[in-house]
Amino acid sequence: MEENKVLDTSVLISGASGITTIFNIIEYPPAYEKCNVIWPKREDYVKALAIASKLRKAGKPVGAIDIIIASICINRTLALVSKDEDFTLIKEIEPSLKLELC
Repeated sequence: MEENKVLDTSVLISGASGITTIFNIIEYPPAYEKCNVIWPKREDYVKALAIASKLRKAGKPVGAIDIIIASICINRTLALVSKDEDFTLIKEIEPSLKLELC
């Protein structure tokens, strides 16, 4: 997998390896052995709060972990590779999210 892409749990489960977040490792611990792990910073939570507020106003709720994962990717200008269509709702209100659905 390319170095500028973050793999979501839905992709890790299929056996992929590369870069992921600690949240994906918590959801799927076997990936820990074969992935580089990104940990969130304060600015990721700040971005997540802004995204959550926009989603709420738009009437499009998304799980908190998905919002934080998207924030990590946005703040680091990394693409997110996922099979989870919830990320399309985030991309609708935050177009800077680079999303690759597979």
